[in-house]
Amino acid sequence: MGVVALAAFLGLALGVAALVLSLALLAGFQAHVKGRLLAETPHLLVTPAGRGAFHDADRVGGRLAAVPGVVSVSPVARGRVWVSMGRDAAPAEIVGREKAKGLVLDVAQARPLGIVPGETVTLVSSRSRLSPLGPVPIVSTMRVSGLAPASAGRRAAEASLPLDEARRLFALGPDGATGYEVFLKDPMRAKDAAGAVAAALGPSVTATTWEEQNRALVLALRLERFVLFAAVFLIVIVAGLNLAATSAVLAATRAGDAAVLSVLGASPKTVEQVFRAAGGGVGVAGTLLGVALGVSVATLLEKFGVVPLPAQLYGMSHAPFRVDFLDVAAVAALSILWAFVVASVPARTAARQAAVEALRGA
Repeated sequence: MGVVALAAFLGLALGVAALVLSLALLAGFQAHVKGRLLAETPHLLVTPAGRGAFHDADRVGGRLAAVPGVVSVSPVARGRVWVSMGRDAAPAEIVGREKAKGLVLDVAQARPLGIVPGETVTLVSSRSRLSPLGPVPIVSTMRVSGLAPASAGRRAAEASLPLDEARRLFALGPDGATGYEVFLKDPMRAKDAAGAVAAALGPSVTATTWEEQNRALVLALRLERFVLFAAVFLIVIVAGLNLAATSAVLAATRAGDAAVLSVLGASPKTVEQVFRAAGGGVGVAGTLLGVALGVSVATLLEKFGVVPLPAQLYGMSHAPFRVDFLDVAAVAALSILWAFVVASVPARTAARQAAVEALRGA
């Protein structure tokens, strides 16, 4: 009996530890991705609703800056152009920002055209201007100052250039903007901030949160977390079934003790609770050991960077581990609940056994 109970105890502890460690690794990677996402994506993107562009006379920037929780507000000019070099050309999404220094192409935009930093390209806008010969496209020739790596959450490759040049390409005038990028003190409250923007500026604007801008990636991260939890929790389920076998052996070998309790006046419900507590106690102890083991290993792996990664590929030198105590609490609660559930059937069987038969068998 002791060997069987020890096997159930260790199996449950290792299963819980594996689940805690896996979730910590996933949380570490997801925190890294979200960190990059929040650094590269505006927390709110405010765009005109049913109109062409914003202008300084609209005083949109000042009204956005007055919204509680807003750290910075920057106008942007966004649109599509053709990027041409020599005889080759390709469409590209570009955005003009105040702090941009020169033309920076995404690697996905530069690779098909064979563009490298220092080369000169021609940008042909979809907008046109009037000339003596009629409407002609707005064209700009710029030197490529650099290439940007692929973004963590950007839906499409995006080039950046100075705001004034983008305004000229898209015929927005000296103060025009297709939107405002808003960064918040607490990005997790982006929905509340979007509601405050809607209340302050009315239906003439649309406020899109960073989660809505990257809906596919955010959904994938949540689904990944759920699938990993469900898959690794199967280890805990199997360990719990081993615990059920241990409880059944306990109920069979201690049938005489259960009968004595019944003769002394214990009700079947009391006997059932005793055996359930015995099986569940093993589950609680195994769960607590597994949680302690998983949290300790995850903390040490993160502290000493034991699992190295190629920094050029992942943007980090080692695998990140981040212990989320809500995850740990959920694992512990489900594991303990499962331990008591699987211990209930043998306990109920022991409680229903007739005392006379149990004593005769003993």
